[in-house]
Amino acid sequence: HAAGGKISLADLEAKLLKLNYRMAFSDPEWRRMMDNVDPADIPRLLAFVDTKASQPMRQGLRFSLLPRWAESDPQAAMNYANALSNWSERQNAIGMVAGGWARKDPAAAAAWAQQLPKGRLREQVLNSVMSAMAGANPQAAFDLLQRSGLNSWQFGAAYSLFSSWAAQDPATAAAQAAKLTSGRQRSQAFQSIASAWAQTDPQAAMAWANALPNNQDQRNAISSIISSWAQNDVNGALAWVQQMPDGQTKQQAMSSLGFVWAQTDPQAAADFASGLPSGNAKNNLLSSVIGQWIQQDPAAALKYVQNLPSGTTRNRALQQAVNSISWQDPQAAAQLFALLPPGNAQNNSVWQVANSLANEDPKAALDWIQSLPEGNAKRNALQAVGFQLAQDDPKAASAFADTLPPDQERDNFIRTIADSWAQSDLNSALAWAQNLPDGRSKQNALNGMASQWMQADPQAAMQYAQSLQSSSQQSSFLNNAARSWAQNDPAAAKKWLQTMPDGDARNAFTQGLISGLALDSPKDAATLVAGLPAGNMQNSAALSVISQWAQSDPQAAANWAAQFPDGNTRNSAFQNIISSWAQNDPVAAGQWLNSLSDGAAKQNAVQSYVNQLANDYPAQAAPWAESLTDPNQRNAAIQNVARRWLQVDPAGAQQWLMNTSLPDAQKQALLKSAAK
Repeated sequence: HAAGGKISLADLEAKLLKLNYRMAFSDPEWRRMMDNVDPADIPRLLAFVDTKASQPMRQGLRFSLLPRWAESDPQAAMNYANALSNWSERQNAIGMVAGGWARKDPAAAAAWAQQLPKGRLREQVLNSVMSAMAGANPQAAFDLLQRSGLNSWQFGAAYSLFSSWAAQDPATAAAQAAKLTSGRQRSQAFQSIASAWAQTDPQAAMAWANALPNNQDQRNAISSIISSWAQNDVNGALAWVQQMPDGQTKQQAMSSLGFVWAQTDPQAAADFASGLPSGNAKNNLLSSVIGQWIQQDPAAALKYVQNLPSGTTRNRALQQAVNSISWQDPQAAAQLFALLPPGNAQNNSVWQVANSLANEDPKAALDWIQSLPEGNAKRNALQAVGFQLAQDDPKAASAFADTLPPDQERDNFIRTIADSWAQSDLNSALAWAQNLPDGRSKQNALNGMASQWMQADPQAAMQYAQSLQSSSQQSSFLNNAARSWAQNDPAAAKKWLQTMPDGDARNAFTQGLISGLALDSPKDAATLVAGLPAGNMQNSAALSVISQWAQSDPQAAANWAAQFPDGNTRNSAFQNIISSWAQNDPVAAGQWLNSLSDGAAKQNAVQSYVNQLANDYPAQAAPWAESLTDPNQRNAAIQNVARRWLQVDPAGAQQWLMNTSLPDAQKQALLKSAAK
């Protein structure tokens, strides 16, 4: 070891190779090793693992080290991230670097992030920057969120931002969260505020949650409050839940309470759950308790479950026990699995058991899978172990595939082996796949390797594609290859396209190229689509671009779609855009709808808009439902909105419903159903 108690770089490299991807990145030993890496050694260590370690290990190292490197030398760290050949790994690494940079110089990192072109990368980077800023200056992070026009919720920045803010000033955080126009982003913010606020003043947090206008937001916030409250005062949280009116909100809160209660007194929590009347509330709570108890004292928890009377409650508790104990003791989980009745209970648990067995002993996992009867459980287990087994011993995985009957499950298993093997040893994986008998399995395997092959040697991959005799096989491979090439080297992919003669092969390559470009450069993809001859292929490609573009920049996607000629493609494009836009920013989506001229395209978009809003925002959906011109569509939309609205605001919903054009008999049927 080096002086000062720090492990030397050579020793660290040796230890990392020994641990490889089996190391749990949350393990304290792992964190200590990473904390002790000198920033000056980070470039060399990353270069070492990039050539010597598996893909999961590389990802773990980057997650730990890139933010630290960015704090000391953001330009060098960003150069490293940009040089990664794999599109997904490159995007993730850039986000990690941006987060570290923002901790050191938030203004510079934010300015850089905002100038990125709209797309998935910009969203990911902005989320990383905001998360890093939130601890020191949540208002500045919120201003960046608003200024950037970011409505995405996938990367969790809203949760991180408002969790930090609520720990300092929950009332202000709640007021600002209510200003978010993205429904999912706002819901994410509300949940984080609820958890943080309940740590200091659960009663005030509960008063705020009960006043939330959206029923789903209210349920989730109350559940988060109860969970945090129970960590400090189980009895107080239990008393509050018990006085809540029966319903879904109470059930969800009770499950959250049980999860926490079981960590301190699982026997009391289980006894309380068992004493409840039969039904979902009892089953959900007992399952939550058992899931925690079995991790603390497996013997006591299992004894309790096995003493339960046969029936749904016991099956649900057994299923939770199997899922919870799988990683601690996969053999015990497999034995418990045998006690579950065939059907959904086994299907829902088999993935977890197979995965944990394969992680501990791949051969034992395969033997166990072979012992299962044919059916959904066995098929799910095969899919679960394929990737893990191919990481550990791809030759053994391929040998096992040879023992399977020639069917869809075998084809899927071979595809999984190919995906995994290609990441660690592309040449060996290719040699194996090319020696498979001709047929669907071979084609699936080679298609699965297309992405890795295009990164390593695109010329060889394209030569292979040209050698394929089957037109359908060639088209399938070229589509996958072009999609990958577009993400890693779009200029080279476009150049290759120009060399291809007209025909099915060129068409397949073009479709893959457009699909790949749409992920990160939808404008470029749109330009390529515009150059295609009119017809089915152009229409299909246009909708492929729209589906991606609408997620990152719906206004730009809408502007492009508005240029389409009237017809099915334009109608479908508008429906696609509004469905995505309404999830993230229903107000802006509604404003766009208002701007459309009347016609079939607008009517179809309105129908999609109502379908998206009816569940969470029925009052906002209501006037749009009435605006539909087709009587059958209008009546169906009104009924859809009314059913949901009557659940959350009976008085308001009834007043609206009685003034609609829905036939009286249908109105009365809705009111009668809601009153039950």
